[in-house]
Amino acid sequence: MKDNIFLDSNIFLYGFSDTDLKKHEIAKDILLSDNFTISTQIINEVSNNMLKKLGFSEPNIIEFINSCYKRYSIINFSKDILLAASMIRMKYNYSYWDSAVIASALENNCDILYSEDLHAGQEIEKKLKIINPFK
Repeated sequence: MKDNIFLDSNIFLYGFSDTDLKKHEIAKDILLSDNFTISTQIINEVSNNMLKKLGFSEPNIIEFINSCYKRYSIINFSKDILLAASMIRMKYNYSYWDSAVIASALENNCDILYSEDLHAGQEIEKKLKIINPFK
């Protein structure tokens, strides 16, 4: 059975930036390899960083957004996700935004969350494994 994978924003950012060539290549391979799940939060975070940190133009952001909706399964926040994020914050002590990412992945029954920023190897609710693809 194929894993259902959720991508954190840092995967996209390394894919768009070549400041770390090893991470750039790993991220590119991930982004081009399969159909993943992301949330509107990920689109927002990536778009903001593309503008502020990477110097992309607004047409680039529009292209990125359109590409996401063509390639990925997109999750919108719901009351259930926001409440689950609150429970994750209390139980696992993650930040507000990281908890929302985890809750979104769980809501979509993802098995794996690719992220550089979270605790690699940790399993959340005996359902979601966090993997740092850059290690």
